[in-house]
Amino acid sequence: MTSATVDLLAVAAHPDDAEIGCGGALVLAASAGLSVAVVDLTRGERSTSGTVEQRDEERARAAEVLGLTRRVTLDLPDTSLGADPSHREELAALLRELRPRIVLAPHTDDRHPDHVAAGRLAREAAFVAGVARVGRGEPHRPRRVYHYPLHHPFEPSFVLDVSAVWDRRMQAVRAYTSQFAVRPEQRRTAIGDPRFLDVLEARAAHYGAMVGAERGEPYLCHGPLRMTALPELAGSGQGSDPLAYRAYL
Repeated sequence: MTSATVDLLAVAAHPDDAEIGCGGALVLAASAGLSVAVVDLTRGERSTSGTVEQRDEERARAAEVLGLTRRVTLDLPDTSLGADPSHREELAALLRELRPRIVLAPHTDDRHPDHVAAGRLAREAAFVAGVARVGRGEPHRPRRVYHYPLHHPFEPSFVLDVSAVWDRRMQAVRAYTSQFAVRPEQRRTAIGDPRFLDVLEARAAHYGAMVGAERGEPYLCHGPLRMTALPELAGSGQGSDPLAYRAYL
């Protein structure tokens, strides 16, 4: 991994959030030759399962699977994310350093307060990073911030077809054995239940069915997307099966 600027940056509250929410987008971008990075705002030090050292090893393994150019942590406090204005400043400084074109961040409606805070911090930092008289470093504002789901579903602005990279995406998720391969002697957690991975599979099938894909990742954006041609005439629909089931016409 290098310290160069990146095309795509995923913001995650905890290690494994990016894999769960937007892993397919990261793999697709990396496979297309783009530079891709993840910033874990915390190290997940308050997690019920696993140690910080285990989580560090797992996030490194997942980064290799995803094909990341860089993965960093800001070491902000787990369960208190966004409680101090300096948290936004630190993320804005990183945006100026990495200068991503696109930022992916958690949806701001979620059951975990850190996920909500991470999504909010990403939007605020993306704006503040472009204000010349605020903070340090050369100003930079990403072109777009797209939100991905972690727990709460939403009506997506668009669905990304991740069918071709689904197995690799889930391999990255399963790299977090401390979270998803919980042993009987460990304290039970909601995401440690094997059914949680089944939920991810079902969610991908559900959103994929919206667009006639086997597996889909939903994303939410604020405002319309600029197009220069109708999507199905611009190449985004090429390769899709015209007879595949789609929930919408």
